[in-house]
Amino acid sequence: MTVAGLGKRFAAGGAPVLDDVTLTIGSGEFVCLLGASGCGKSTLLNIIAGLERPTSGTVEVASGNAAVMFQESALLPWLTARRNVELALELRGVRRDRRRNEALALLDVVNLADAAEKRPHELSGGMRQRVALARALAQDRQVLLMDEPFAALDAITRDLLHEQLELVWRQTGRTIVFVTHNVREAARLGQRVLLMSSRPGRIVNEWRIDDTGPRRIESPEVATLAIEITDQLRKELRRNAA
Repeated sequence: MTVAGLGKRFAAGGAPVLDDVTLTIGSGEFVCLLGASGCGKSTLLNIIAGLERPTSGTVEVASGNAAVMFQESALLPWLTARRNVELALELRGVRRDRRRNEALALLDVVNLADAAEKRPHELSGGMRQRVALARALAQDRQVLLMDEPFAALDAITRDLLHEQLELVWRQTGRTIVFVTHNVREAARLGQRVLLMSSRPGRIVNEWRIDDTGPRRIESPEVATLAIEITDQLRKELRRNAA
């Protein structure tokens, strides 16, 4: 995936939301986009997804369109977990006689096969997000864009979903672009962490993390990286406040 010289204004002559954003994300990478609220992270993700048009610059996603997962699960309440996943398979053109088994297999990937026949109101917030992840995987896109998908969850549930997401990433080889304003979350998950400035949004710093296996959010290496990133984020906030 390549983003080159990307700029975005929501009104002609208005202040830029994004300015000259340039980055390359390799196949199979897990990249976290981090920044303060309002810095343009979600706008950048929406442009990559094709949901917004840039004012300037280009975006190329090598494998075509990307699957998107938002903060809200947005499951259809009258359908079971399995049927919500099946709907994505149906839209993809998967034959009817294969959808049930494929949906169950995807729910098994997110450790929810035993809840396949439950409706969204019968599931916890974390479980609904896992169904949403299975539905995103059902789109069979190499690139998965995630816009603060765990922000509304409690810390324990979020930590469990971090483990689940990392497992899915390692099993499937998807390219993941994960937007967050949570520094610890970015340090816990990303192979690369990209820090965005406040408006206009630009990539102002990058950290590469050696992939030595799964990390825990309370581990010393995550804490050390989080402190370093937080220091840089504070400098950006002070610079923009000046």
